[in-house]
Amino acid sequence: MPMEEKKLEGISPYRMNQIVKTASVITEQLVNGRHLFQPTYHECEICIELVAEAIRKSKNEYRRK
Repeated sequence: MPMEEKKLEGISPYRMNQIVKTASVITEQLVNGRHLFQPTYHECEICIELVAEAIRKSKNEYRRK
């Protein structure tokens, strides 16, 4: 099964823990103003949308190879 088709059930508990930790670090950096001083909710949403778009683009590049 290709990487992009894996479903949540196929993720091991250890791997899910690593994913949650990564999400936690990203959230802390965004919300606590580590790189962006006092971001609004709207600015946080923009940032997350930009990251999601970058992931989609890299996923499409991976498929082309």
